[in-house]
Amino acid sequence: MVNLELFLNGDQKARSDKLPRVGFTVKSLVNEANVDGRINLTPKAYQRNFHADKSWQEQFLVSLFTDGIVIPEIALRVGENIPEGWASEVMDGCQRVSTILAFVKGEVNLPVDEPLLEGRLFEGSDRTQDLQGASFKSLSDSAREHFYNQEIGAMCYYDIDSLFAGFLFTEVLNNTNTLNPQEKRQAIASAMSTQIQNWTRFDKILPIFETKKNGDLKYIASANHSRLDVDKTLAELCYMLHNKDFEKKGTTGKTITDFYKFQAKQYPTSYGNASFVARVLTQVNQAFRGNTTAKTLGLKAFRNFSYLVGELLDIGIKVDPVEFMRVYQKALDNLKAVKPAEGLSESPYSLRMRGNGGDDTKTALSMIREEMNSIGFHQVNLDKRRTFTEEQIAKAYRDQNGICAICGEKMPPFDTANIHGDHILQYKDGGLTTQDNCAAVHSTCNWRK
Repeated sequence: MVNLELFLNGDQKARSDKLPRVGFTVKSLVNEANVDGRINLTPKAYQRNFHADKSWQEQFLVSLFTDGIVIPEIALRVGENIPEGWASEVMDGCQRVSTILAFVKGEVNLPVDEPLLEGRLFEGSDRTQDLQGASFKSLSDSAREHFYNQEIGAMCYYDIDSLFAGFLFTEVLNNTNTLNPQEKRQAIASAMSTQIQNWTRFDKILPIFETKKNGDLKYIASANHSRLDVDKTLAELCYMLHNKDFEKKGTTGKTITDFYKFQAKQYPTSYGNASFVARVLTQVNQAFRGNTTAKTLGLKAFRNFSYLVGELLDIGIKVDPVEFMRVYQKALDNLKAVKPAEGLSESPYSLRMRGNGGDDTKTALSMIREEMNSIGFHQVNLDKRRTFTEEQIAKAYRDQNGICAICGEKMPPFDTANIHGDHILQYKDGGLTTQDNCAAVHSTCNWRK
């Protein structure tokens, strides 16, 4: 067995042309897992829907106290290219490793199970110990020693990039399990993939993705996180906001998979479009939460609405998101009410919404835009440049003789850390970022405002 500490440090690395199987003790695994930055047990790239419940954890623990049962090996990714600065990550076997740690921490006990009665499961001086329901702390010295000395086998992959890691997880490590397309995509780790999961399921920043007790989303109809459809839809939105390629390629499964691969290859550590997508989602969140009837809109309607909001933000047009949602819903109602063409059962819009090809997606969005424009909605044109230049602020400072335009007090000598440029006609109301609309103010006054 290897010394896990040295192994993770790279001191026992095998030749690069080998992918060795190694073994180490439970004790060494526990020790290393408790050191920050050593072993990532929950890498988001491989998170699936299955999470070990108490019953599963208890039965797995039984195998650690039963002679003759082989514990399935785990898969470790070691060396270079591991996201977020970890020394290694568990690609397969997260549930097994996390259960071992939960047992040591006292979060789960052995089950009340007949095979654990009278300690008939391992060699030791106190074989008559009853292990039923035992906690880690209650174990005898020999039982604890037996547990700590159990061997964990691991297949180790050195210095592999995210594309290859995703391939291994989906095609080798889980080739006998049913992984849906979105699970396969997110195994191709990238900054975008991680960000999408953070938005939808992990950080819980956006209330629009909150769920009810039964798991259904509160604000989007017929949506549930169980099959990662929300992640899939958000990935489609990110692709649509990335460029106009979707108008030719659509949002088919292959297109989105290729987009994940592109992101992993080109942008493994930073998702450059994140701030813009976040701005879009903030507006969309207000629209859905501020309009109760929006709960009738499903994921595809959510995606299209979000894209239209993004279009407006990109060209500097501001709208009231709640009003924009009401107009959007009215437009959809009107489009669905159009009489079907002869021989067809649905309106032209509804038929287009059934497809994911480029022409279907482009045409459906065009229909919605046209109908919304015919209904009409209030908009404010925003200047694309929001921040004043240092030269503009300095000129305003001189013109004002160093007097703050907000509080009327004397400002300190000019520097952009303590003196800001403020829009006289507020930016949110269409004020331009031009010299004649710039006022020099204390930074503290600007923050308080």
